[in-house]
Amino acid sequence: MLSARLRTAATAVLLLVLAIAGTALTPAGASAASIPIGQNMTGTATYYNDSGYGACGSSINAATQSLVAVSYQWWTTANPNNDPLCSGISVQVTYNGKTITVPVKDQCPSCDATHIDLSQAAFAQFASTDPATTPGVLNVTWKFVSSGGGGTPPTGRTGQITGLAGKCIGAAGGTTTNGTAIDLYSCVGSATQQWTLPGDGTIRTAGKCMDVAGAGTTNGTAVQLYDCNGTAAQQWVYTSGRDLVNPRANKCLDLTGNSSADFTKVQIWTCTGGANQKWTIPA
Repeated sequence: MLSARLRTAATAVLLLVLAIAGTALTPAGASAASIPIGQNMTGTATYYNDSGYGACGSSINAATQSLVAVSYQWWTTANPNNDPLCSGISVQVTYNGKTITVPVKDQCPSCDATHIDLSQAAFAQFASTDPATTPGVLNVTWKFVSSGGGGTPPTGRTGQITGLAGKCIGAAGGTTTNGTAIDLYSCVGSATQQWTLPGDGTIRTAGKCMDVAGAGTTNGTAVQLYDCNGTAAQQWVYTSGRDLVNPRANKCLDLTGNSSADFTKVQIWTCTGGANQKWTIPA
């Protein structure tokens, strides 16, 4: 069974024009939600087979391409093709023991927060799309995952993270309270210079997560230690260029002032390719 919506290319273009004109696509009363990267959700999956322009502004064919449309409740900007969801966010879906990962390319106006609308090509990896043999609605578990920056969430590693001059980053002063700054210091083997990268996009020490302060996205926002809470402020992708990128901000972990001195704080900053943004993570 197809989902309740059918959008032609002309309809999708009209939605984008309305958004650019300043008309919010989020229905009145719906609140903009942050993207809970890595948080498991239980919900339903339907499918659609439209072709045209998706909400991220690119041409799609849901009959042949594997992708997903998510509820309007997850979109945070009036112009959807500028939304963080369109910047390297995918959905990992599990049904009957099988898991697939598909990119977010579209918005589902009729879906509630836990209902996802898979393309027909993606849905067919789980079940038949023949209405005579399947109802077209699956009970699934799913979660948002980071897929941007040309890299992947680093997985299953524990050890030191080193930067300029081969020095380590750790919790300043060995303190583990929320809000403790993360800084560069000579590698001394302390507990808070040991980081665990469990594969969910987080980077952890002392049971807490590396966190962009206040969920900020602007240059110069501090990076700190904070209770792990599943938010996008605690998601990191390690690229082939040795950058650590926060996909929500689309910025790199950066040593302030391009300094290798002990006690240099880390922040997020536009990715420049500079040596002060290059990191070696545990093997």
